[in-house]
Amino acid sequence: MSQEAPPEPLVAYDHTDLVNRPKRIWNWGNIPLPGLLLPALGAAFGFGLVWLVTLFTVSAFLPFLGMSMWTSILYFGPPFAVYFVWGRPLPSALTLSQQIVVWTDWWFQPKRLQGLSADQEPEHLHWQVILFTPGSPRWQARYDAARRVAAERGSAFAAARR
Repeated sequence: MSQEAPPEPLVAYDHTDLVNRPKRIWNWGNIPLPGLLLPALGAAFGFGLVWLVTLFTVSAFLPFLGMSMWTSILYFGPPFAVYFVWGRPLPSALTLSQQIVVWTDWWFQPKRLQGLSADQEPEHLHWQVILFTPGSPRWQARYDAARRVAAERGSAFAAARR
């Protein structure tokens, strides 16, 4: 018995990364300044609004959370952290936003929610081929000419039709 090696996992790379590329919108002379990562900026802004409203609401009941030099780190630190964490690639080479989409898709698939079937890959794959022969006379003439040339050269293409 020969043991087959396990199949290599499929890997796809996106070298363009157009959505997550920092936008260099400012220049100082001919020196481009570090750009903004717009998806991360949007996530940090949205989180920052929710975070500030929550802290201001809680500080009405807990006076030590009022705005001061020391609590400003608590108020503004997490939104800044979200900006820098959101756009940085994880070990899976996905950004946090992409990883959240993959995780959400994995856990909340319609068939998983509806209980229709287990999420498993098929064990046996088979190919299904649909052969189509167009009826156009122009195409048929080119096809016949190609078969004649293949027959003259002794190609397997010509022998397959006999």
